[in-house]
Amino acid sequence: MKNFLFSIFLVYLFFLIVIPVSIIEASGLLPITLEETIKRVLENNISISVQNYDSQVKEQFIFDKEADFDPTLDLTFTVGEETRLRATTLANAKTRNQDYNWNFSVSQKFINGADYDLSIDSNRNMTNSIFASFNPVYTTDLTLNITQPLLKDFGIDLNKREISIAKNDQSISDHQFTKKVIDILTEAENIYWDLVFSIEDLKVKKTSLQRASDLAKQVKAQVDVGTLAELEILQAKSEVASRDEQLLNAQNLIEDNEDSLKNILNLSFDSDEGLKKIIPADSPVFKLDSEISLENVLKAALSKRPELLIKKKELESRNIETKYNENQMLPTLDFVTSLGLNGLSGDTGTGVSKKEGGYDTALSKAFSTDYRLWQFGINLSYPLGNRAAKSRLAAKRLEVAQLLLDIKDLERKIVVEVREAHRQIQTDIKRVQASRVAQKLAKEKLNAEEKKFEVGLSTSFNVLEFQEDLAEQQSKAIKAIIDYNKSRNRLNQAIASTLEVHDIRLVSNEGS
Repeated sequence: MKNFLFSIFLVYLFFLIVIPVSIIEASGLLPITLEETIKRVLENNISISVQNYDSQVKEQFIFDKEADFDPTLDLTFTVGEETRLRATTLANAKTRNQDYNWNFSVSQKFINGADYDLSIDSNRNMTNSIFASFNPVYTTDLTLNITQPLLKDFGIDLNKREISIAKNDQSISDHQFTKKVIDILTEAENIYWDLVFSIEDLKVKKTSLQRASDLAKQVKAQVDVGTLAELEILQAKSEVASRDEQLLNAQNLIEDNEDSLKNILNLSFDSDEGLKKIIPADSPVFKLDSEISLENVLKAALSKRPELLIKKKELESRNIETKYNENQMLPTLDFVTSLGLNGLSGDTGTGVSKKEGGYDTALSKAFSTDYRLWQFGINLSYPLGNRAAKSRLAAKRLEVAQLLLDIKDLERKIVVEVREAHRQIQTDIKRVQASRVAQKLAKEKLNAEEKKFEVGLSTSFNVLEFQEDLAEQQSKAIKAIIDYNKSRNRLNQAIASTLEVHDIRLVSNEGS
């Protein structure tokens, strides 16, 4: 028995849930909530996708600048021969030299400005000269060269400036992406509420048209029995035609808002979903939260607005460039050093007395440190006047001063924008409350006027005016709630909290 009842319950759920959904889909309707709209905008909006690529491009620039400090390996192998005719009687007139060269080197720049070059050069030379003590002869040279700037181009921060600026550029790109997302989500939410209003307003206008039509029938009946003049029916019919026109305009506005929402959702108008009629599943809610402190929202805006964060990152980059150009005013003073080891070997003698020596012998002698070289020194260079460096420094300082003014100007604009958004919410709250009272009074006035009309104490003209007034107050009441929701949306945009409100977290490469 229990299993039978459970089966009946499942069948009931199927007809209650599955069947209505299938009917809606088959009827060409596309119900969508506000949160679904936000999610689909994030997934499908082309502008957001395009902007996101910019951050990835900027990340590659960071790797490019970091690669400046990667070591470089060089390997060279050459074979050559030279035959030359010489004017001498002490040796062969025709000389011949064969050379085999193996060269290997490693070079790298350090983040403090120093650079080094470590090289191993090996050579095998065979000649027909009778004066050669070794034939063939093997030579090996190990050389280490180091240059360390002491004034100009010295310092870790100075030499990492391109990396720091590239990271700032990526942060700027991330903030631009955040702003783009906030702006598009704000626009999408506003379009959603505009569509909701146009649909609700259409209902009001349909009701208003029905009231006028009912009154016209009532007036016609009274004209037919002679209790009202012919003029009354003309007035009623004229008002019916006028309200029918308003209905057509309201239907057109719904289609416009629907197209705008499909466009921001990136729905192709000839696709299956694009051909469906969007039905907003959410209704506007007049929800009074705890009072929003102006001081708190101003503080949030000045700490989170992407435009301001972008300017501050630009200022940081300009300051880095300014410090670099200040350093370029200094003379070049480099400490240079060279350290080297060398070895030599080869074949001597002929026949039984022949002794052989190869690369291994030359390399062994080189590492024995018996044959070495070293050199230390200072290089000093300074252009007289140094006008190029002075002009570049002056330009960077002017750019910093200009950016500081831009930041102050932007902060003032943000403060004004936030204050207006905050004030508008308070205004909309009062509008909602006032419109509800006005709607209630308009309905009571219409009811009273209709009763007067029924007993012949009023005219159809008066009744139609009171009907129009009620419809207007109903539309205003809906519009006030919609505007309140849009004002909250605008304030979220002004303080850059749109993503938090919708529990959205963007993946950022900042700090990588």
